[in-house]
Amino acid sequence: MPAVLMLLASGVASCAEQDPESFGIFTSTLDGNGMKRLISDPSREMNHARVSPDREWVTFTRYNKKGWDGVAVETNGYEETEIMLMRLDGSELRSLVPAQKDSFAANGQWTPDGKAILFVGRSPDEATELRRYDLDSGKITTVSGPKGMWLSEPHQVGTQIVFPAQDPKHKKKNAVWVMNADGSNQRQLTDPAPDKPFPVDFDPKLSPDGATVAVMRRIGQDNWHIVLVDVGSGKEVDLSPPESVDGVPEWSSDGQLLIFWHVDPKDLHSSGLYTVRADGRGRQRVPLMHGYFYTMPAFFPGESSQPGTRIIFSGRKNPAM
Repeated sequence: MPAVLMLLASGVASCAEQDPESFGIFTSTLDGNGMKRLISDPSREMNHARVSPDREWVTFTRYNKKGWDGVAVETNGYEETEIMLMRLDGSELRSLVPAQKDSFAANGQWTPDGKAILFVGRSPDEATELRRYDLDSGKITTVSGPKGMWLSEPHQVGTQIVFPAQDPKHKKKNAVWVMNADGSNQRQLTDPAPDKPFPVDFDPKLSPDGATVAVMRRIGQDNWHIVLVDVGSGKEVDLSPPESVDGVPEWSSDGQLLIFWHVDPKDLHSSGLYTVRADGRGRQRVPLMHGYFYTMPAFFPGESSQPGTRIIFSGRKNPAM
């Protein structure tokens, strides 16, 4: 997750990090009802929670590298992250890819058949790469991508995978690529603002029909927008107001809505989870219980975009919010 959003989040966080419920993963309906905490932790951030296609399991990233304050958060870096798995009711928690010093495993996403989890990994002295964890065998394999590039944040719909890729010779530029799940037909999809000082795209997500990619794009200092990109033509549509900080968009299963994390540096109380239609209309906040700074939302698979549709998201306790 880009540092600016995480820094803004930590800037409003509670100091009482020894609270056993400091960090949590929650579910609720889109209209804010039925909110439930699945898991909590006193000192370790947990994010990128995603529900399996059969709606029985949840995978998420857990952070273990603690800072001076004894708290492990994303702003400390991705080292020692791990891919976790648990039942939707919070039971049977286990680490699929355990934390290791000087390496990481993060940002897991389910394959469409629910048999594997795609994630970004790095071993000591190696570049970041896409990996696949097979749930039946426990085997981890590398997913082929553009050679010589640093890859991250994979997302698969059908037989297509999208991901950001960075040329290590130009570390400040991330572009979105698309390819087949077997690594064939690799092509660069975006070329974000090549004439500007902050050209980076993150967290691409394919629409359910595979025709459009929602991208989180940095368009200026502390300024992030949600941009939709047509996979076939490359045509782009910006869904965010000019000065917005919008991040990590996720599609509803019917392709009608996007849910995302919004931060307003001038009015942190208006920060939270929001939805917007794919045509840019109907932007509104998801009404959730006060007392947490909410981040990283996603829809449950196969549940449309009605008010009773379930969502999953992370939260960090902050009584001021």
